Amino acid sequence: MLPEFLMQAATEVKTALMLKDEKLVLAESCTGGLLATLLTSLPGISEFFCGSAVVYRWDTKMKWLGVQPETLEKYTDVSRETAREMALGVLNQTPEASLAASISGHLGPNAPKQQDGLICIAVAGRISTDLHSPPELITAESFECDTLIEKLQLAGNFSPELTLRQRRQLAAAFQLLQMILNTLEQ
Repeated sequence: MLPEFLMQAATEVKTALMLKDEKLVLAESCTGGLLATLLTSLPGISEFFCGSAVVYRWDTKMKWLGVQPETLEKYTDVSRETAREMALGVLNQTPEASLAASISGHLGPNAPKQQDGLICIAVAGRISTDLHSPPELITAESFECDTLIEKLQLAGNFSPELTLRQRRQLAAAFQLLQMILNTLEQ
């Protein structure tokens, strides 16, 4: 079953999408389609949710979303730069969407120390209804999942059977929903 705190956040995003008459598309890496699962569990979301590209590997990010090989080589996939290109790429591939969000990260175990638990999220939008007008980046940020769990007091929402990776994935999904909601509320 999906955690209640995530379902509540997904419902808030759906409401904000309805109020702003926006259509959302996602590019998910480390969440592996979890956001799409959350959103598509809500009745009526198809009016506001276009879909999600699950792009877990470098090659898929490049071929499906146009992430530049140079970006991945220089910054890796755990970077704001890659998240930025993912959000812009998925929005370019989805003409009916007006808003895109992406997430990439390394949730462990066995992650390089500087990447362990790190997620990068980007949000992009269409400034113009003219489809020839390129989408623009709204924000790109990095977060440490263990800090998010502590700061957002999420630990009490997790089942004790969850692994560290699973807890981080839930925290990452929650943070992505919060960033989408913050963008919609501006």
